[in-house]
Amino acid sequence: MTVPKKNPDVRFARPYMVRIQAEGFFAADMHFHTTHTDGSVSIPSLVRRIRKNGAGCAVTDHNEVSGALAACREGAGELIIPGIEISSSDGPHILVYFYSPGDLEDFFVRHIREHRRESPWMLTTLTSSEVLKAAEGYACLKGPAHPYGYLLFNSGLAKCIEKGYIDESLYGKCDLIEGICANMARGENLRAVSLAARLGLPVTGGSDGHVIFDLASSVTCTTSSDPAEFLDELKGGRAKVIGRENHLGSKMLTAAVITTRFMPWLLPSAKIHCERLGGRMSRFLSGRREKENSRCRERDE
Repeated sequence: MTVPKKNPDVRFARPYMVRIQAEGFFAADMHFHTTHTDGSVSIPSLVRRIRKNGAGCAVTDHNEVSGALAACREGAGELIIPGIEISSSDGPHILVYFYSPGDLEDFFVRHIREHRRESPWMLTTLTSSEVLKAAEGYACLKGPAHPYGYLLFNSGLAKCIEKGYIDESLYGKCDLIEGICANMARGENLRAVSLAARLGLPVTGGSDGHVIFDLASSVTCTTSSDPAEFLDELKGGRAKVIGRENHLGSKMLTAAVITTRFMPWLLPSAKIHCERLGGRMSRFLSGRREKENSRCRERDE
């Protein structure tokens, strides 16, 4: 599979900041986690890395905004975009990028904080439709993280739509699609880029990083280093995406970090996993019964 012709500015390659800047662009990793949830990177470490490497970042912690707000304060003047990754009750993870830290905080307080489950970084009680609807009243851009991921988990919107769990009309509430997620596989990212082309939506690149070495392994590039103007360029379809998938060792390290960070929430997390497994089994058996009933009706006719 090749990158669709409608997305000529999506490049599967290692991002080199010197080259990107020489071409007149500024880059930001649009999907990164910190120690404020399940990442291993502190805000001071993140800001130092941004200043050293020249690649900006959207802090998108799970169901939490304290890290993003702290990064905007400590990294004032840098390309740091206030964001959040929301884990919906029906599976998909939704990325939301705000034009101002104040709007991000207001959105979190009004719509997210009271809807977190016992394992607060893992799940909310809001459906993906409810998350996208709640964000409509704010100056922000929103769309699915890793649309076809992850592995056995239905954390991708496109994956859930393909399985029939969620109606395809939900794409109409999205402003963008995460195209190159560095922690996904190449085939899944290519499908995400193709999906964006079909829907006519802008593509983003982000690492979904939880360790400092993953920062800027996949980036989104525009001609502005101002966070608000950066989002405007992205919204207008004037962004480039450059990135490639992380190697297996990096993905294993990420898994280890996440597991360690979730240890205080081990029991409630296990409970949620069991609920999800039960829901998937119920949907599977229901689908089997419906197919069998359909065959019986056809046979009777």
